[in-house]
Amino acid sequence: MPNIVRRAVGLAAILVLALLLVHSFVATWKIIPPGYTGVRINRLVGRGITREDTVTGFVLYNPIQTQLIVYPTFIQRVVWTHDMHEGNPLNEELTFNTKDSVPVNLDVAVSYALDPAQVPAFYTKFRADRIESFTHGYLRDTARNVVVAIGSEYNFDDINGSRKEEFLDRVGKEVNARVAGFGVAIQQFGLIGALRPPQALLEAVSAKTRAIQDSIRTENEVRTATAEAKKRVAIAEGEAAANRALLLSLDPKLFEWERLKLQHEAIQKWNGVAPSVMSGDGNGMLFNIPVHPPAAR
Repeated sequence: MPNIVRRAVGLAAILVLALLLVHSFVATWKIIPPGYTGVRINRLVGRGITREDTVTGFVLYNPIQTQLIVYPTFIQRVVWTHDMHEGNPLNEELTFNTKDSVPVNLDVAVSYALDPAQVPAFYTKFRADRIESFTHGYLRDTARNVVVAIGSEYNFDDINGSRKEEFLDRVGKEVNARVAGFGVAIQQFGLIGALRPPQALLEAVSAKTRAIQDSIRTENEVRTATAEAKKRVAIAEGEAAANRALLLSLDPKLFEWERLKLQHEAIQKWNGVAPSVMSGDGNGMLFNIPVHPPAAR
């Protein structure tokens, strides 16, 4: 290899080494994309982090003197559950006792976001290089404490029924109030699945529900039977009243009038010929018919 080539290769190697040294010890850079905020920390100056130390976009800094911590400012979602296949592969369910001393386990999903303007205060408080340390540390502890405190104010039947949404809403607002001072805003606090009390209590609740349903069905059947009986009584009473009214309206004069009317109709229809067949003594006739015609004059 000619000397000039060797010198060129050596010079290039030196330049590359120099660039690596400069990048590692003198100056380096990082691009902070949208949805993230960086906090620039001066290792050589013992002062608090200020808003001026919040950076975005292209950042050039001395890696020896400066440390750059990057936090996401878009909405973060975390689940704390007993399911090993969701969230962390750990049992992170929350547990509390109700007012009537029922132990309850629950899985929750929490969404939150950091306020970019308060990221310096967030870092000053928690000194966390990764936001997951805050999520599964301070935030989970806070949520667990709030769930325990508020859950103890409810009976199990209430918290498992009509007041469940009220309970979750109160917990979410209280957790938000406790972390808002650090630039953290709780967007949602919700239940995953159902509350999990002891199995014996679940069976008792199921039996109670069946008993209530049976009672309602029985009441409906009794109500239906009662209505049918009242209907039949009303019909019978109506028919009896109609019969009484009819009996009261039957007068002997009315019968005589009907008889005379029938007799008149029969006379109008008679053709003057005596019946050829008569039964009995003729008393059943409506009028008397001479047996022999009168003698001619």
